Amino acid sequence: MKKSIEVTSIGDINIDILASSLKKFPRIEEQILLDNLVITSGGCAANFAKALSRLGVGIRLIGAIGNDFWKDFIFQELRGVDLKLKSINAKSGTTLILTFPNARKSFLTFPGSNSFLELSKIDRKLIEGKFLHISSFFLQGLREKTKELIRYAKKKSIKVSLDPGLDPKCWSKNDELLAEEILADGVDIFFSNLREAKAITGFHSVKRIAKELCSLGAKIVVIKMGERGCFISTEEEKIEISGFKVNAIDTTGAGDVFDAAFIFSLLKGFPLKDAGIFANASAAISTLGYGSSNYPTLSEVTNFLKRRGYSFRRISLEKRT
Repeated sequence: MKKSIEVTSIGDINIDILASSLKKFPRIEEQILLDNLVITSGGCAANFAKALSRLGVGIRLIGAIGNDFWKDFIFQELRGVDLKLKSINAKSGTTLILTFPNARKSFLTFPGSNSFLELSKIDRKLIEGKFLHISSFFLQGLREKTKELIRYAKKKSIKVSLDPGLDPKCWSKNDELLAEEILADGVDIFFSNLREAKAITGFHSVKRIAKELCSLGAKIVVIKMGERGCFISTEEEKIEISGFKVNAIDTTGAGDVFDAAFIFSLLKGFPLKDAGIFANASAAISTLGYGSSNYPTLSEVTNFLKRRGYSFRRISLEKRT
């Protein structure tokens, strides 16, 4: 039975090619043999959609893919997601990810078809559900038009979550102003990692950053801090939540899994603190495999939390003493 659409995701869709466990960067004209190579779907919007689908949520993905040999692979990788993808006469977006010990990584990205994702190519009637999630506007063609999507969603009483990502060319003053304008348009949930949040606000203290982002218009600000956990801020609440220590293999996409798990929690009525705990756990599990291969199911997250002393009571989590 086809699930009803609860969330719509718009943004980038990539092929991720992961070169795993490199000891060092190859020098010019040096060849290094790899122990393993993983090819999987990628791109923040696609990662988010795949993670929500794994958690059992009806999720629609709107984006652009190349009319090339990767097309069938993308559809196979994202089965379970309601795909509304424009086939563009261009190469598919592709990222080469070099992973190093301690889950450190470097990226080489070819935006490809994502650059052609324009507002005129999006059927706005496809935006359905309780949430619209927009991600990585630096790696797709919407950028300034993001504001129009937000306004459209608001007219349909759809909440908006945004995770802008980091500009590969480094944040400029124009980027900062654009982010501020978008927040002022009524973003309900603003996701950002600490590096991105510092770039937007110019501040370094997590609490000061969150306060500034809330003052710009975001109703809920979520700062993701990797293994350190997350910081959640609203006008009324300030919540810092520790992360879960795991033997991470690859952190690629962990932030997108966090976003998906947080939205999942809100759909289920979790309080903000519990949503942060659930999202931290989901992201931690995702780092135990390469790429999007280890995105967790609901039962995998609940079992992970139970092993760490949490029990579920109705719609919230309790730490057993």
